[in-house]
Amino acid sequence: MFHRVLHEQWTTIIPVTSFFLISGVFIVATLRALRMKQGEREHLSSLPLDDSNAEH
Repeated sequence: MFHRVLHEQWTTIIPVTSFFLISGVFIVATLRALRMKQGEREHLSSLPLDDSNAEH
């Protein structure tokens, strides 16, 4: 029975770790976006998203 408890706890480590890693990345990206200077925000917002004129 003890072996089963250890196995069940091992299987929960991977999803919990993944959740915290993804949450950490999201929080860092959010904080970085919130702390961005106005000029940098305006520059990034004016970047073209469509490369229809670019030659391949």
